Order: sequence, then C-alpha cells, then structure tokens
Amino acid sequence: MSLIINAITANYEVLIILLCTAWACGIIGCFLVLREVSMISDAISHSVLLGIVLAFFITHTLNSPWLIMGAAIFGVATVWSIETLARTTLIKKQDAIGILFPIFFSVAVILITKFARNVRLDLDVVLMGEIIMAPLHTIHLGDMHIPLALLQMGILFVVNGFFVWIFIKELSLTTFDSTYALLSGFSSNLLFYGLMTLASLTAVAAFQIVGSILVVSFLIAPSASAILITKRLSRTILLTLVYSTINAFIGFILAVLTNLSISGMTAMIAGITFTLTVLFRPEGLCRHAWHRYQEKKEVSIALLLIHIGTHTGTPNEAEELGFKTIRHHISWSERTFDKICAKAFERKLIYEYAPLHSYRLTREGQIFYDNLCKEYNLTV
Repeated sequence: MSLIINAITANYEVLIILLCTAWACGIIGCFLVLREVSMISDAISHSVLLGIVLAFFITHTLNSPWLIMGAAIFGVATVWSIETLARTTLIKKQDAIGILFPIFFSVAVILITKFARNVRLDLDVVLMGEIIMAPLHTIHLGDMHIPLALLQMGILFVVNGFFVWIFIKELSLTTFDSTYALLSGFSSNLLFYGLMTLASLTAVAAFQIVGSILVVSFLIAPSASAILITKRLSRTILLTLVYSTINAFIGFILAVLTNLSISGMTAMIAGITFTLTVLFRPEGLCRHAWHRYQEKKEVSIALLLIHIGTHTGTPNEAEELGFKTIRHHISWSERTFDKICAKAFERKLIYEYAPLHSYRLTREGQIFYDNLCKEYNLTV
C-alpha cells in the first residue's frame, strides 16, 4: 500500500492528466460505439498524424496551436471521406475505413521519415505517447503553473460533457432510431459531424500525450464494457466514466510499480476489464457456461433414471442395472458415472437394491421417471 501511495504522490500530475484524457475520450467514445462507428476512432487517431505533419511544415514549430487545428480538420476530413466513399455503395463503411486511414497514416510516416528526421515526431511517440513528460510542459495561469496537457484535456472533458448534456435527446434519437429521426424531418448530419469534430479534437489533444494506441482504447473499451451491462443511455455514460477511471488508475499504478509504459499498461488493463465484463456480467460467458453445465448434468441424471426405470423388473435387470455393469450399458466412463450417480444419490432419486446388487428408483425417483415418460411420450 505504501508503494502505491508513493507512486501516486510522486506522479500525481501524470495520473490526473491520464484520468482527464480517459474521461474526455470515454464520453465521446460512448456514442461512437452505440452508433457502430467505433473503428472511425482508429482511423481518426492515425490519420490526424498527417494533419499534424502538414501543419508543422507550414508553421515549422511543434508548439503552434495550428497543429491541433490542422489535425482536427484532417480528422473531420477523414470522416467525411469515409462517409462519402461508403455512400457510393461500392464498398461498406468498415472497408472504407480500412482503405483510407492506412493511406493517410503511411503518407504521414513517409513525410516524417523523409523530411522530419530531426524533429520530435518519431513513431514511438505516435504509438505510445509521452505522458510521463506531460507535466513538464506548463502554462502560467496567474500564480499557478498548470501542465498544458491537463488544461487541454480538462477543457475537452468539460466541452464534451456539455455537448452531450445539451444534445442528449437529439443524440439518443439519432443513435437509437435514425429512421424515425429522418421521417420526423430531423437532419442528423450536423449533429454527426459535430460529434466527429469533438472526437477529432479529443483524439488530437490526446494523441501526443498517450499515443494512438491508448486513444483508441480510451474511446472504445470503456464504452463497450458499459454497454454489456446496461442499455440505458444515462447509465451507459456513467459506467463508461467508471470504467475509464478504473482502467486509467490501475494501469497507471501497475506501470509505475513495474517501470513499464503507462500507455501500454493502461490499454492492457482496458482489455482485461472488458474481458472480465464479458465473462462475469449477468448474462456473461461464465454464467452461460454454468447453465449449460447444469443442463447437461440434468440430462445425464434423466438418462440414468430412464435406464433404471425401463429395466427395473425385467428378466435382465441384474445385468442392466448391476453395480459393476450398468455404466457399460449406458456407455459412460467410470468417472462420469460416479459423478452422476453421486448426484442422484444426493437428491435421493436412486438406491442400492441389495438382493440383485443393482440400482433402483426411490419414490422420488419414480415420480421423476414418470414425469419424464409423460414429457417425452415414453412407455412406462
């Protein structure tokens, strides 16, 4: 515990920046996932690099606000290009994403490699960011020195939250019932591109802080996890922020304690929390597997009772129901038979009939067997 407290105390500014970035991305990513355009975030987070590079070639500095503007504009242009190509019906939207963003990203990488080798626009920063250095770049606000990254992500979190709060009804309508919105004469294009503009600005601001990998993770993973638990929009947004907080906090702590990449560790934690949600949510895989196991066990007990009930009182009862021979007639392994037989004894459905060294049905077992015969039209 003392190691965790020391890690937070020594790097509290990094943790706050990481949390603000996670919240800003999560609240916008929620609608990207619900609209089934989550992979656009991947396209934006990669293609904005070309906007940054082009803006740098114009301004010749990495500190110019035009870099953010250029990247944001290019992010919106990427979305527009994808939508335009998808509207031609020649290819699907996901295919358009897969075609366009690698082109933009590769052009940016070529330009960096060719013309900006000595500039701090290397691919390590592109992929993993440099959040550990973010507190060093400060801005003066009165007597305070505030990290620029914290100011940017804090403002974006407030702007994104205000946008969602103001247009929550319109966002709900266009997200869940776009056909009704269209029939009602409500044009969703302006709202969609407003959402994409904020997604682009958020991705650009987070890009140099945490890198493209964690930007995509922050935009998609918390929302995808929240949607698995609840379908109500307000709860989905709240749970998205909760997941964002958990992923950022645990990822930060583990990264600092193990001296590993904060962005990489946080993205991995986001994947782990999503996997755990898939497994252990109310209708998750673990519960489904448990129900399947219980159903299989019930079927096996039913087969055992049907076999015993069918051969009780017949001339070959001793052979068919004998202690050492019954499992061979049911074609079960010794382990399976012992397990099912133990469950049947536990539920007092069968007992050992000593005179014939065989199994027979108890009164409860006979009732169970009679019900099975009626249900499946068997001859009692």
